Amino acid sequence: MAGTIQSAVFNTGAQALFLPLQREFGATRTAITVAFSLRRLEGGLTGPLEGYLIHWVGPRRYMMAGWVIFGAGFVALSLSQNIYHFYVSFLIITLGQSIAGFLPIVTVIINWFNAWRGRAIAIYQLGGSLGALLIPAFTWSILYFGWRPTALGVGIVTIIIGVPLAAVMRAGPEIYGYLPDGKRPESEADSSESDSPSQDVASPTVLQSLRDRSFWFLALSHSAGITAWGALQVHQIPALVDIGMDELAAAGILSYTLGIAAVGRVIGGFLGDLLGPRKVTAVAFILQGVSVTILAFATSTSQVMVFATIFGVAFGARGTLMTVLRAQVFGRENFSRLAGLMDPISSAAVFISPLIAAWMYDSLGSYQLAFLGLAAFNASGAFLLLGIRVPPSSQTR
Repeated sequence: MAGTIQSAVFNTGAQALFLPLQREFGATRTAITVAFSLRRLEGGLTGPLEGYLIHWVGPRRYMMAGWVIFGAGFVALSLSQNIYHFYVSFLIITLGQSIAGFLPIVTVIINWFNAWRGRAIAIYQLGGSLGALLIPAFTWSILYFGWRPTALGVGIVTIIIGVPLAAVMRAGPEIYGYLPDGKRPESEADSSESDSPSQDVASPTVLQSLRDRSFWFLALSHSAGITAWGALQVHQIPALVDIGMDELAAAGILSYTLGIAAVGRVIGGFLGDLLGPRKVTAVAFILQGVSVTILAFATSTSQVMVFATIFGVAFGARGTLMTVLRAQVFGRENFSRLAGLMDPISSAAVFISPLIAAWMYDSLGSYQLAFLGLAAFNASGAFLLLGIRVPPSSQTR
């Protein structure tokens, strides 16, 4: 549910605000893109601190505060009178989404699941795909009621819904007398298979992980895998409008892209558990690059649909399995801290990619060259995966 709301109105749906805000403030696409890029930069700067706060404060209280900040940011956005007010309010929304969003939720999932971790993460991430189904409704509200009333309504509703959602989170199974996957401690003691693949390996310390090449290759491959999406998160609707679609139809294509990603998440989660996440993730990286190349040359709805289908499936699978890979390499104990420390690296490329796409559009009148470069960089992530060493007892295959 949390992923659904955040995807619909911000993570992906926020680009429905892009063209209305450009018209409202009379700005270039680069100027509007600055705010969208800063949300990734802020995540990169606060990520290391977030990882430690989640570990110390606990995910429940941390997320409750995040939902309040998230909603307050939308209220502030509705009151923006110039582009600088927009920048500030967008940063507040970003901070709230980060605190209420991915890292604390995935930390909880990794604490509760081990043997079926890929499937559990895939099911959680289906929320983002379900949220995509609401993007056309969000876009319709912006176009017909105005972006200010829509932002105000979103801010109030997200606080009312989000705080109770966060209140049901539980950090881990041990304090309730369970082990991961719902097992009882005594049943674990009876098991003579100490090397069972369903058991976690001893977690490396933070310093040990930072000295290991796997941390850096994971960060670089993750950066490559989300760079194209970083640009599409901002520019997919504007790019589709440029080839002749109206804004509502373009929002429908975006919704379809992420709806299909739900299929990719399920496929990726199951195949990752069966074949190992690294192999399936490498294929997903390459398919993402191929699909963005198709978008770069697309001139018709049918070509756009081919892009959306391939990209959606590959994007969904990659997102789930990169999280599984990080859990395998980091272990449960330090996952939130190491994932947070990785944020500055993975956020850098995603901060830059929307700005490059906007600058190229403002300079050349087309996204084509930017999309081609992003496609190549995205596919390179498949080769970076070769540098990751997965502990043998945490590998599925």
